[in-house]
Amino acid sequence: MRIAFINLDRATERRAFMEAQGDKLGLAFERVRAVEAGEIEEALAARLNGRWERPLTRAELGCFLSHHMLWREVTEGRGPMLVLEDDAILSRQLPSALPSLTAFAGAEFLNLESFERQRFVARQASGLGPGLAVRRVFRDKSGSAAYLLWPAGARKLLARAERGAAPVDAFLHGLSGLNAWQVEPALAIQAHLWERRSGGAPIDAATSIQAPRGHLPLTLANLPFRARRIATQIRLAGQHLRRLGPATYRRTDLRDEDFR
Repeated sequence: MRIAFINLDRATERRAFMEAQGDKLGLAFERVRAVEAGEIEEALAARLNGRWERPLTRAELGCFLSHHMLWREVTEGRGPMLVLEDDAILSRQLPSALPSLTAFAGAEFLNLESFERQRFVARQASGLGPGLAVRRVFRDKSGSAAYLLWPAGARKLLARAERGAAPVDAFLHGLSGLNAWQVEPALAIQAHLWERRSGGAPIDAATSIQAPRGHLPLTLANLPFRARRIATQIRLAGQHLRRLGPATYRRTDLRDEDFR
């Protein structure tokens, strides 16, 4: 199985960190050059942008296009690819878990990370062996640093991308037709979240992509963005109704000792 991590040319510290993790875990990681914000042509940016809940920054578009490039490559294969971002801190249990995860039938997308937020998931988990399970995801919000993607899922993502882009984690988790699952316990966490959780991180955890942003002003030009935001909130209300039946709203477990 191919394991690829996305990395900007200038992010040499992160490249070294990911390569060291691969060596430590006994896994062959392939570096994939990330798309720089300044490389994105105006026509492409205009075609992709303006179709989410707010305008995207060039950094967000670069991140989206970097993942999009790998989605295309997934469609050319038969099995899943493990896609990583270069700030993913990985569990020491990942190598032993991968054979069971890649053999899991029916998944199109399998999230490996904890983003330290609640998500709508099935009440019942499916065991894959001692200490490892997966749970169907009905709706999530964040996290694109570590996931398995199968060709069927990649085709769905590419088809949706024809209608425009979003921050890559919102794009991944917002596609209702994607057969998405979550591994438990989580096998990855982003550096800035691990820093908050543990008090330190092995690399500089700062990220411009996750920087907070203010609300859009209420102007005529921003009305389509506002309308999409309201539509998302309505859909989320429907997910809360699912909690009366098959869904629950919970955080994914993460064993700190597997990351130290």
